[in-house]
Amino acid sequence: MTRAEERRPPPPDYPWRAATPPAPVADHQAAVTGHRAGLVTRALANVADLVVVALLLGAGWVAVAAGRYLVHPTGFRLPAPSTTTLLLVGLGVQAVYFAATWALIGGTYGDRLLGLRVTGRRGGRLHWGLSAVRAVLCTLVPIGLLWVLVSGENRSVQDLLLRTSVVYD
Repeated sequence: MTRAEERRPPPPDYPWRAATPPAPVADHQAAVTGHRAGLVTRALANVADLVVVALLLGAGWVAVAAGRYLVHPTGFRLPAPSTTTLLLVGLGVQAVYFAATWALIGGTYGDRLLGLRVTGRRGGRLHWGLSAVRAVLCTLVPIGLLWVLVSGENRSVQDLLLRTSVVYD
């Protein structure tokens, strides 16, 4: 093609010239930003967080196994923690994960995946102390989330006690 042919506009019979423009789409995200999240969204975020905690536990198990192998390679055996130990360590990892992500980022991976943010009473990010208390409550009393079904404000028991909210970001 020569330069003159490149500059020439396309013929008017191209299909996109005859197409009607798309209809404007309502900005759904702007409509829900700041509203409190319901049970389904929060439960799905918790499932994603459960996967993250399981991956962290798996990585910790691999690290312990590698450390044991490096210290004593001839008598190496894979670690086999008891169910109680695994449960307690898992709850501890979950509480630390919740507290750190709420204080530093404003939401866990599951929250961010579903467009949620955990806020304090004035709408800002949680401070470390409040984040830690909320993390312990959410870890030890996860059934408190079901209060969202009864609450007119979509708040869990933990949200009511600590005056926090989980909102769409």
